[in-house]
Amino acid sequence: MHEFADKLYEQMEARIRQIKQQEFDLLQQLPQCIGVCQEILYELRVYFDKHSFTDSKQEIHFFKQIKPRFYSQFIYYVTISQIEIYRPIGSDKAQFEFLELQLDRLKHFFDSNLDFYQYYRSGATHFDEKYFVRGQHDLRLFPDDLALSIDPVFCTLQSYKLSRLFANEALRIYLKAAISDLTAADIPKKMMTEKKMQWTGSKVSLVELIYALQGSGVFNNATSDIKQLTGFFETMFQVELGNVYNVFNEMRIRKKNRSSFLDLLKDRLIQRMDEADEG
Repeated sequence: MHEFADKLYEQMEARIRQIKQQEFDLLQQLPQCIGVCQEILYELRVYFDKHSFTDSKQEIHFFKQIKPRFYSQFIYYVTISQIEIYRPIGSDKAQFEFLELQLDRLKHFFDSNLDFYQYYRSGATHFDEKYFVRGQHDLRLFPDDLALSIDPVFCTLQSYKLSRLFANEALRIYLKAAISDLTAADIPKKMMTEKKMQWTGSKVSLVELIYALQGSGVFNNATSDIKQLTGFFETMFQVELGNVYNVFNEMRIRKKNRSSFLDLLKDRLIQRMDEADEG
């Protein structure tokens, strides 16, 4: 089962990676990622139903090492989708407070399950029979708001909690990055109040530049997407770019000079260097 699970997980990661590479808004990508997780979990369940465990050691390995890896991805993308849907559209302050609240909720979950988290991270095994063998959990010992909704055949209470912990670790990184983006966005705003800088070239040229910079991966270790960069440049240079995805598609179908602005920049830079050499 381990070999099958590894290949299935790699397949899930590859499909999600393809979705993220598409020029879609985040709220368009998330339902697709959730759908992939659901399909992969279904395949895992089908394989699970056809292959019974020979002993409790195999069962523990499945519910401690295999199942949480898959289910945590589903929880992660579902939670991000909920966060982004309910994220305030207004001021940065409102968004900051909302994101901080989500971090507080994650901290509360970690604090409430600290003993179990430390048990898993320490590599301990003495409670594995109770934690990761079906039919062993006692709700009086391990209370959980979703305990009654757990599928007793395909899950244990602590296997579910382990999935939540994995997902929350990734969610904490996501939320801190989102807060960092808001903080970084304040920098160009302060610069604008001190000395305004406005883009006076064509909007198409700026979109061409944004796509080139995003494609080169020079922002945030290649993690910034088109939407983030567009918002940054719109704020920095006081310009409304509209639907940049449509502009990019129009650039793609140009018969000649698909990178006309970048070509112009290169020519002007070389010209400047030549003039400096002559001087």
